[in-house]
Parts: sequence; structure tokens; C-alpha cells
Amino acid sequence: MSFKTNTIAAIALSSALISSSAFAENENLTMAGDYLQIGVPLFAATYSLAKGDMEGFWQAAEGAVYTSLVTHALKATVDEERPNGADYDSFPSGHTSAAMQGAAFLTMRYGWEIGVPATAVAAFVGYTRVEGDYHYTHDVLAGTAIAWGVQYAITEMGFSPTKFIVSPFVSEDGGYGVNLSSTF
Repeated sequence: MSFKTNTIAAIALSSALISSSAFAENENLTMAGDYLQIGVPLFAATYSLAKGDMEGFWQAAEGAVYTSLVTHALKATVDEERPNGADYDSFPSGHTSAAMQGAAFLTMRYGWEIGVPATAVAAFVGYTRVEGDYHYTHDVLAGTAIAWGVQYAITEMGFSPTKFIVSPFVSEDGGYGVNLSSTF
């Protein structure tokens, strides 16, 4: 199979995991998020290797390490109780920051064509954490901001945006989200 075919197959597999889990019980939803939090950054590293981009591979690896360090330092410092009351490791979401790190790397290094699907999968991971009562929405938004901020500081972009903006928002009806924008 060609590299392009492998990439499409990986995205299709991720989509199948999402669609089969999205309407299942919370346990299956949570399990999908558990696997995908590792799957997105592993895919990012593998994608770099498949392209022969060793510099990109090391940028992805460095981003994963620093994102994890920042996330877990904040968990220990903030000590916020989870919505389900299980422990005090709610803020920020480690699953989300791990998945978003891979997505941020792919977007910044290789562009939106691979970055948008990866970001959609990573956003699904955040959804599973809120839906499973492991995190509040602000935990997921913080994990997203950490991942994108750390990766932005590390990645040498493979394309040249003139402006790249990541901004969280709260809508009038109380919804939350993150806006990602760039101009080329």
C-alpha cells in the first residue's frame, strides 16, 4: 500500500472507532478515549517516520514529553476533584493533552489536511472524558491549550502560516470550545 493509502486507512480506522463508540455505553466511550489518547500521538510519530522526517519525529517526541510534564505538574499543583469524586486529578485533562499534542504536531508540521482529522479525533477524546464524568469542560480546554502551546513552541512548521491563533471561548448559551485559525 502507498503512504497516502495507509494514511487514509488510519483515518478511516479512527473514524470507525469513533462512530462505533459514540453511541455505546459510557464504559465503551471511555475505553475509546483511553486508546485514542495514545493512538493520536503514536500516529503522529509514525507519520513522521513514514515521511522520512526524523527532525519532525523528534519534535513530536519532545512535544509529548513536555506536554506530559506540564499537564502532570498542574494536576499535582491544582488538586481539583473529579466530577465523579474518584480523586483529585481532574485539572487539566491528561487524556486530552496527550491526544491534542499529536494533533497539534500534525497540524503545525504537515498542514490542515492531516491536522483537521487528527484534531477531530483528539476532540473526541476530550468529549469522552467529560461524558464519562472524569473531567469538567474547563479541564479539557486546559489540556487542549497546553498541548497546542507546548507544540507551537517546539515545532518547526512544515508550511508557512502568517498567523496562527488558538483561542478558547464561551458562547452565550454557556457552551465551550476552542477556535483554531490561520492564514496562509
